Amino acid sequence: RNDLLDYAYEIEWMDSHLKRMLDKLSALGELDNTLVVVTSDNGMPFPRAKVNLYDWGVRMPLAIRWPEKIPNDRVLDDFTSHIDLAPTFLEAANITVPKEMTGRSLMPILTSNESGIIDPTRDRAYFALERHTWCRPDGATFPIRGLRTRDHLYLRNFQPNRWPTGGPTFVSSNKTFHGDVDGCPTKTFMLEPKNQQRYAEEFNWCFGQRPPEELYDAKLDPDQVNNLAERADHQAVKNRLRTELEMYLKETGDPRIEGKDPWQPYIYHQTIGFGATFNRSLTEEEREEARRRAAHKPE
Repeated sequence: RNDLLDYAYEIEWMDSHLKRMLDKLSALGELDNTLVVVTSDNGMPFPRAKVNLYDWGVRMPLAIRWPEKIPNDRVLDDFTSHIDLAPTFLEAANITVPKEMTGRSLMPILTSNESGIIDPTRDRAYFALERHTWCRPDGATFPIRGLRTRDHLYLRNFQPNRWPTGGPTFVSSNKTFHGDVDGCPTKTFMLEPKNQQRYAEEFNWCFGQRPPEELYDAKLDPDQVNNLAERADHQAVKNRLRTELEMYLKETGDPRIEGKDPWQPYIYHQTIGFGATFNRSLTEEEREEARRRAAHKPE
């Protein structure tokens, strides 16, 4: 609870800066003539949220304001993606959207006077994940592809033998175990051996390995913890969503559906920690430091 409260405080801090920006636009007389978009780049930095394709990892806040063009006080339920923002900005500026852009402008639904579902074709979103940090031997990825509809979330884990978080033994580029989970009090709490046993189910949700396929009822199971992929009464839904996802991956030329992995040999770049690149094994001294950090021993 304290961890979530701190997170909410950070959101309040961001909101205070947003207010300053809006006040500045108002003082310039440009507030109503400015397209303002408020969103985020990833889910909450907690276990099973960020660096995951569950709703907690990919469903972003999104608020858009432009009083001169967009009717206000409405909530829209159409599916959107961040790739839709670029063509939206171009259309708002009366600039032709290049045909190479795969996103679709939001202007038609933004300028509508209706609420709820405006465009019935916006009924799904596709997601993909390869690698976030260098947290597996040789920089191995944890490839996932996902399809979210109004009723279900379907996930395909292409390498279920790997650890989605990086695992409990490999020291990642940020010098921790389970390196694809950001450091936070919740992670520290859950990695304590006694809590791993006390909250075994929750620990497995957040840090355990995963099956090749996952299927969740988005309405009955909003936290997406009850995997229905092997349930006999959900095979028709799973097979349909699997087919739809595979068709989309083929249409978009995703190498994964062809059994290819061009991402693993990519050099991992970062500006802190180990310097400009990370494409080597750790020294024993670095491993010991990571063990110390994981155990939270004092300096």
